[in-house]
Amino acid sequence: MKTVKVAALPRLLIEEGAFRKLPDIINDASFRRVGIVHGRTVWSRWGDELCRELISRDIEYSEQAVSGEPSPRAVDDIVHAWFENTPELIVAIGGGSVIDAAKAVAAMLVEPGVAKNRSVKEFLEGVGSHVPSGASLPLYAVPTTAGTGSEATKNAVISEIGGFKKSLRHDNYIPKLALIDPLLAADAPLGVTAAAGLDAVTQLLEALISTGANSFTDALAISGLVAAGRAFPALLQNPGNLHARAKMGYAAYLSGVVLANAGLGMIHGAASPIGAAREIPHGLVCGLLLPGTMRRILMRARAQEQRLLIRKLEKAAEALNSEADGLVDILESWLEDSGLPGFGEYGFTGDELVELAGETGMKESPVLFSQKEVAEIFLERL
Repeated sequence: MKTVKVAALPRLLIEEGAFRKLPDIINDASFRRVGIVHGRTVWSRWGDELCRELISRDIEYSEQAVSGEPSPRAVDDIVHAWFENTPELIVAIGGGSVIDAAKAVAAMLVEPGVAKNRSVKEFLEGVGSHVPSGASLPLYAVPTTAGTGSEATKNAVISEIGGFKKSLRHDNYIPKLALIDPLLAADAPLGVTAAAGLDAVTQLLEALISTGANSFTDALAISGLVAAGRAFPALLQNPGNLHARAKMGYAAYLSGVVLANAGLGMIHGAASPIGAAREIPHGLVCGLLLPGTMRRILMRARAQEQRLLIRKLEKAAEALNSEADGLVDILESWLEDSGLPGFGEYGFTGDELVELAGETGMKESPVLFSQKEVAEIFLERL
């Protein structure tokens, strides 16, 4: 049997109305000073209620908003604002970008020397020269989208547009709690729901066929695909479907667990350079590249008679209620029904996409593509 190693998992609560339990959860854990990192939209609806409940329990709080993908400057600014009165607990309420920012804040607040003369940028993989110590404040993650699975992962993706999109990573950065309340996502626009959902599906599929996969991650990936296969098309038809929201929340959480333990493939290897070049939603990039990539992986697996890979793709198709040949058709139909824009609407040119294809990573991909093949996948979605 292949070696199975599993990273720490967050405590998980998925329940309609779970958000209203958060003040009691914080109070029961004896935290008296909380730093809240949040997105603007969800905070405008839910923030006042949370603050009232925290005050009623004599819990001190500070809050900071994050817009778009977190930059080193955004993280550093929050760290400096909270350094003199450091919270005991960080709570992230928002999408994957908000949770990533909160992870970085939780780490950098207690990383030796950071608040005085260092930036989070110095600790990013492939960018900085320092290795994170793993010190971190406890983090509770409350996702408001179902996509990145950041509530279950050990990395925080930090971006500088025109420069880089890299991770701050350590096993200790995994949140202590993932609280998923479908009510928080009920009003999310269709485009956000679609991009996030396709990100989760991409992560489940890539982890399933990853060279780092094992029996544990395979089982969770299939469970997540079964949930997504029923919930995602239901949300495309009715974004207010709370049952489907909860199921997608479960699928997204599992996508985070499996990516943390099995790794991902070419699509996420492409999302980094593409996301660094333009301010484009990560989930949209994944959704655009997913059908073409899976089509070519299936073709290559059959041509090379990779039986295990073929069987895994068959299982993935079964989980999504299809035959193996229908896997790509389902993904294509979901992308079409999502109405997501192509790369051209974000200003990409064909020449630029060809160049970015050369920067695409293949780590843990079961199939290694040439730059020409990657460029073909990119250009299909121009």
